[in-house]
Amino acid sequence: MHYEILVEGQTELTVLSTIMSQILGPYGKHNTWSIHKHRGIGKLPENLAERPPVGAQGLLSVLPAKLRAYGREQDDNLVVVVLVDLDARPDCRIFKQSLVQVLDYCPQKPRCLFRIAIEEMEAWFLGDRAALLLAYPDADRRVLQQYQQDSQCGTWEILVRAVMHEDHLPQHRSPKMMELKRRIAANISRYMDVEKNLSPSFQCFRDGLRRMQSN
Repeated sequence: MHYEILVEGQTELTVLSTIMSQILGPYGKHNTWSIHKHRGIGKLPENLAERPPVGAQGLLSVLPAKLRAYGREQDDNLVVVVLVDLDARPDCRIFKQSLVQVLDYCPQKPRCLFRIAIEEMEAWFLGDRAALLLAYPDADRRVLQQYQQDSQCGTWEILVRAVMHEDHLPQHRSPKMMELKRRIAANISRYMDVEKNLSPSFQCFRDGLRRMQSN
């Protein structure tokens, strides 16, 4: 099976590049994958049947056009995986339904798996406390103990307070902040054990990938 994995940005690319072989086995043995980063999440076009605007680079902004292109390949060995953050959206199920509905605008529908990190991918790092503490042995345990897994509570901010011992974050989506996110992701993901992660949204991602290869 070959997986085309669409993600929001560099952080997700960094993590998945590290852990995919734990989930699906060594690359090329039974499965292959390509991970494609975008410039943020973007938003779904009002008209899902139209081409994306010129210059659109957000994942959701180009998603309808990309799914139509994958569908035209008519490859039974292809699975398209769409991974996005829930962020502040109030209802995961409604958000997922809006993603699934994009397939209604594909003349040929590719096999797709839609998965949502709740609230953000950083919840996956907090779901593997052992990996986090191996990467950051002096992390603030008091901050970690206050975190409720996969809650919408400012996950990224909590992680930074725990591992960096500071409350002042770089400006939102600034190059400095994006590099900090990438660096923390790289440090923690190299220690992650995909079988022991306590994040429900990570477990859904992992188990969904595995089910697709057996269908």
